[in-house]
Amino acid sequence: MAGEADASQAKGALDGIRVLACTQIVAGPFTGVVLSDFGAEVVKLEPLEGEAYRASGAVIPNEGKRFQSLNRGAKSLAIDLGTPEGREAVHRLIPGFDVIIINYRPGVPERLGLDYETLAALHPGLIYCSITGFGEEGPWADRGATDLVASAYAGLIAGDEKIHPDGSPEQMTPAISDYVTGLACAASIVAALYHRKETGKGQRIDAALLRSALAIQDFYVMRQDVTDVLLRDPMLEGVRKLRAAGGTYQDVLDARRAYRWAGAGPPRLYYTGYNCADGSIVLGCLTQATRAGARKVLGMTHDESDDEGFDPRLPENVEKVSRWKEDVAAKFREKPVAYWLEVFGREGVPIAPVQLPEELSDDPQVAALGAMVDFDHPVTGPQRVVGPITRMSETPTRAYRPAPALGEHSDEVLAMGGFSPEEIAALRQQGRVV
Repeated sequence: MAGEADASQAKGALDGIRVLACTQIVAGPFTGVVLSDFGAEVVKLEPLEGEAYRASGAVIPNEGKRFQSLNRGAKSLAIDLGTPEGREAVHRLIPGFDVIIINYRPGVPERLGLDYETLAALHPGLIYCSITGFGEEGPWADRGATDLVASAYAGLIAGDEKIHPDGSPEQMTPAISDYVTGLACAASIVAALYHRKETGKGQRIDAALLRSALAIQDFYVMRQDVTDVLLRDPMLEGVRKLRAAGGTYQDVLDARRAYRWAGAGPPRLYYTGYNCADGSIVLGCLTQATRAGARKVLGMTHDESDDEGFDPRLPENVEKVSRWKEDVAAKFREKPVAYWLEVFGREGVPIAPVQLPEELSDDPQVAALGAMVDFDHPVTGPQRVVGPITRMSETPTRAYRPAPALGEHSDEVLAMGGFSPEEIAALRQQGRVV
């Protein structure tokens, strides 16, 4: 097991870039993970008791598995920002950083002296990345938001038809808005670094979970009168009537699904999931060629849904498709997953088993990608973590270190910022640093 990546390896693309991560929960920390994988030094600024998310699902105090996965690659600096001494210490460190990421609740950065105007005055070249739930302006700007809240507001939950067995809306898994925001922030920070290299100027980056959720829903949110008059507008009118009449969440999803399917082209017989004799699979046929391959394997010679003139909205065709789907489902239940993977694979039909995420750390394809990395955490011991999201030939990406223990790097970071051993000892004696 390795505690840190081998320093003798080629440098990452962001080697020498220093990032102060005033982050919590998911979106901000995941931004730090990505930047660390590209070679940046990421320092997580925590309160003396540690980020609250450290305790989420923790078996060992302060070392929850979720926290560790979202903060690998970082160093930990624990300072009490509720005191003048703590805020002054951070302000003194700011000129030594290239980037700061903040995803505190609205108003908190200003209260802690971490707002853009204050820090930009200390370091004009600073790249300041702010992450909020609903954005910087508008009637919801001051509201806090988790991924669940932002995803519900943005339509992601209903769009993916997430529903609890009791009929209520259910959260997305994983936290899509959070992770997409993290990727967007990492890309924006790299763009801002390039701009600063050309101009010498820093800048502010504003990201929001709402923006991210909208971006990945593109044409569902998009307006286009030619199409909308046939599909979107009648569907929304029906939904409004359902809600006014006390319709349930399930009623609304059903109404939306009917219109979505009507405008989706050929029926989704071969772009959906099925149960097999010993598990489940999904087919991913989006072209006529792959659908033809699926029909050949399944013996669906009576399916004319790709024929010119076939209208999936006609009641008689809706009934036909329903019967065809029952036929397909029955065929899949006759054979095991391995059989279907083999026969569809021979025809070039996109197919995959439906797996649990907990199974993937030892999956042969994941192993072949080198996507998992082994570390030895200073508190919890051996662990296998998901590695970098991309690979690069000249500036390799790599997982640098496991998530830090609370305050593990406080002395190191303060010393790099010009604090003498005596000053560090004084801050610790005052209870301002862990």
